[in-house]
Amino acid sequence: MKSISQIAFLILIMTFFNGYVFGQKNPNKHRRGTKTVVVHKNNRRYTTVVHTTRYPRNKVVVVKRRNVRTIPNLGAGYVTVVHRGRNYYYHGGRYYNQFNNGYTVIAAPRGLRIKFLPVGNRRILIGSVPHYYYMGTYYRAQGNEYEAVEPTVGTVVPELPEDNVEEVTIDGQSYLEYDNILYKTVVTNSGLQYEVVGKLDD
Repeated sequence: MKSISQIAFLILIMTFFNGYVFGQKNPNKHRRGTKTVVVHKNNRRYTTVVHTTRYPRNKVVVVKRRNVRTIPNLGAGYVTVVHRGRNYYYHGGRYYNQFNNGYTVIAAPRGLRIKFLPVGNRRILIGSVPHYYYMGTYYRAQGNEYEAVEPTVGTVVPELPEDNVEEVTIDGQSYLEYDNILYKTVVTNSGLQYEVVGKLDD
C-alpha cells in the first residue's frame, strides 16, 4: 500500500510539473477571441461576430522587408480626410501621410470614414454583413459613409497592395503581413488568393 501511495504521489507531481513547464514554454502562443460588431445601414441594424487570432510580435522573423513608396506630389483630385485630429490624404483609393518633401503611402487608419468607395472595390461578406475591399482596406457602410475596419479571420481577398506588404515567418510558418494583419496564400477556383489568419499583437 505504501509503494502504491508513493507511485500515485509521484504521478501527481509529474503531471503538475509537466503542466507548469508546458505553460512556461508557451507564453506567447497565439490567442483566439471574438468581438461583436454592430453596423447601422438604411435604418437597419446588423450584428456580426468578428473572429480574431493574435500572434506574438516577438516571434516574427522578416524574410522580405516592405516596400515603402514615397511620391513628390499627389496630383489633382486628392481629398484631405481628418481623422482623430490628423490629416490624411486620399487619392485613387490609397492613403498618404505627408513626409518631408513628399507623401508616403500608408494603410488606412481604422475608423476613418469616406463618402465614396474607391473604383474597383470588391464586395465581400464578413459574417453576414456586406463589406467592401480595396487594396488592403476593408470598409463597411455606416449611414451615408464607409468606415475602414479590421477584417475577420477566414476572410479571403483576391489581391494585396503592392506597397507595405512584408514577408514574415512565425514559428516556421510563412505569412504576408499588411497593416498588422497576417495572410496566407490559398489556391481557389479563382486562382491564387489571400486568406486572413490573424493579426500581430499591439
